[in-house]
Amino acid sequence: MMRVLRDLASPVSALVAGLLLAAPAGAQIIRGTVQSAGVPVVGATVRLLELDRADRTGARGQFSFSDVPSGTYRVRVGVLGYAAVTDTVRVTGTDVAVSFDLTASAIPLQEVVVSASPIARPPDEQYQSAESKSQVEFDNSAGTSFAEKISDLPGVTVRWNGSAASRPILRGLGDNEVLILENGLRMGDIATFDPAHATPIDALSIAQIDVVRGPATVLYGPNTIGGLVNVITNLVPAASDHPLSGEAVLEGNSVSNEYSGYFNNVYTVGGSAFRLSAGGLHAGDIGIPAGTYTDPASGAGFRLDRIPQSDDRTGEAGLGYSYQSGFGMLGIGANHYEMNYGIPGVPPNANWLTVPPTTSRISQQRNTLEFRSLINIGSSWFDRIKLDGSYNDYTHSEFPTVQDSTGVSDPQANHFHKQEFNAVLQFDQRPLGRLSGTLGLWTDIQGLTIEGQQPLGPNSLTAGFAGYAYEEFQAAPHTRLQAGARFDYNKIQTHPYAGSMDSLFQVLNVSRQANAVTGSVGAVQQLTSALTGSLSLARSFRAPTVQELFANGLDASSGTYSIGSAGLGPESGLGVDASLKGSYANATFELSPYLNYINHYIYGFLRGDTIQNVPVRQFAATDARLMGFEAAVTVQPLQYLALRATSDYVNAENTQLNVPLPFIPPLRGLLRATYQDQKYMGMIEWRGAASQTRLGDGDTPTAGYALVNLGVGLRVTQSGVVHNIGIYADNVFNRLYRDNLSVIKDFVPQPGRGIRVNYELLY
Repeated sequence: MMRVLRDLASPVSALVAGLLLAAPAGAQIIRGTVQSAGVPVVGATVRLLELDRADRTGARGQFSFSDVPSGTYRVRVGVLGYAAVTDTVRVTGTDVAVSFDLTASAIPLQEVVVSASPIARPPDEQYQSAESKSQVEFDNSAGTSFAEKISDLPGVTVRWNGSAASRPILRGLGDNEVLILENGLRMGDIATFDPAHATPIDALSIAQIDVVRGPATVLYGPNTIGGLVNVITNLVPAASDHPLSGEAVLEGNSVSNEYSGYFNNVYTVGGSAFRLSAGGLHAGDIGIPAGTYTDPASGAGFRLDRIPQSDDRTGEAGLGYSYQSGFGMLGIGANHYEMNYGIPGVPPNANWLTVPPTTSRISQQRNTLEFRSLINIGSSWFDRIKLDGSYNDYTHSEFPTVQDSTGVSDPQANHFHKQEFNAVLQFDQRPLGRLSGTLGLWTDIQGLTIEGQQPLGPNSLTAGFAGYAYEEFQAAPHTRLQAGARFDYNKIQTHPYAGSMDSLFQVLNVSRQANAVTGSVGAVQQLTSALTGSLSLARSFRAPTVQELFANGLDASSGTYSIGSAGLGPESGLGVDASLKGSYANATFELSPYLNYINHYIYGFLRGDTIQNVPVRQFAATDARLMGFEAAVTVQPLQYLALRATSDYVNAENTQLNVPLPFIPPLRGLLRATYQDQKYMGMIEWRGAASQTRLGDGDTPTAGYALVNLGVGLRVTQSGVVHNIGIYADNVFNRLYRDNLSVIKDFVPQPGRGIRVNYELLY
């Protein structure tokens, strides 16, 4: 794989040099102020949408964007406690000044979504159902992991195996049908291999997170049949008009005795920005309501008040540099992340012969190098060219604990090593009348080696290449149309490994190739000044993974023996997504029905037999249909009080066998009352889920539940610095409840009562 990367380096370097030579000289400044009733607003986020740049207002409410090429841009301002405002400015050769006067509002802020189209837009302007959360909004959401903290969004649930291994489920789909990105690029991990595998990202390091529900845009390629989650970490810094900027976050949570912290500091001088970041988390076993819990495999009971082996340790550090001038921006960033966490299961016990422990540990390390650029070409064909790329070196070791007669565990480790290179070259077209768009090239190369006592699959190289076009047409003043097309080439090549403990993998030398044309069409219609409708139709594609094709080994962390099916073909999806969105002075709402058909839907099922005394999980394909809705409404009956209600439901069917698909979330609902002014916040929240009795293969019935969460917060501004302080109580009444998506729900329940304390410093 390193040879492939070296071969790519020379043409990429030549392309960057050519872009710099072609870039136009000279650019202007957009500067302005943000106030409310004559008082400066400190810490507001100001975004220059077309260039995907952001700044934060200083002590006098001031902001500025330097090195802006001539053109027309939208500037959007948002901050908690105020209604967001957008203004259009035209830059024609001189600096531009703009001012914003915000109105107090308790309705939650609509963050700009950067992941659903080439241009960043608010959710109500997107063709698909999309939402975004900022770091500040994470504070109001229960849980520790990023997946838990977005599970209060309609259509987003969590497959839970302890906080470390939590993973988002979108509209009933997860694993390889949902793509998790960092800054729009692949993360290089193996989280989709197994429910016990964690996504190597710390929630405190996330500046913003985008969720695109349903078949995702052609911009991101395969594995988006169910949608995508893009975590934005600002690994490459952006120059600011403040010499010193950034954030520092501290958090504690009593449910797991967690304490964690993170800081991200950016120093700007001229057009150069330097970034330094570091963070870490320490959490013990997760607390649950005290009681006797029964292991479903053995029938043995255990007196527990915490989930055995659910502790977690993480640490990370990063550096970055960027340079911004009239030509645009070039930047590079590096990050090291490591995690060591436990896999919950039956704990070590005195009766080890008849009730052997099933806990294990996983150690991860991920090293990331990311390159980003945005070059202002200003040619007759293209306004800008963007080249982004990342290289991830990921190692992962599993240590299953097998207790012997002396009570000492004898770990037999399995080791994974993955190297992944992902790059996107995107050309933003100069508008031609009412037509605008983007052309792009995409590549992803993955090298995977697996070693150990029970390797799950063969060593392999997976290569993907694609070209795409995304076009928009302003058909009328209130009507916007979209069409996109993409061609993907995907190839998996296995490599014989003489040192493998599996005789099959010592000689396996086969390849699988899959090509596909996918696309989307959509429309956004502004029905009135406050009401917008959208419709999207998309065909999506996913090639089977090396694990789904060739797995053959004991997966101790999930307690199954996995077997692939070499004859599996690619998945293809056809999805229809509609939305009706309203935004009024004191109310907002959204209703989004959807329908998604998937041909050759790949899934794992329990065959009913055992190998090495553990159940066999076989990969197979069927046809599937998923349909449902998401709904949300927010009203502001009083100036600082907002009432929000949301609901979502998905009905999923194996259409070949006419039986339900397994592990599908039930009908859910959320009610939240929030007091929010410019300084104080108070929140009470009810979350509920119906019982799940519509069971697929491997499911067991799950009772419904209702939870109550509370929170209070304080926002203090001082000399351009913002202090956000929050105290939260999750699961206030220590309710014992089980979620049907949890991998361990038949043994232990979800977390009990937890008190969270959060402090965030923005400067």
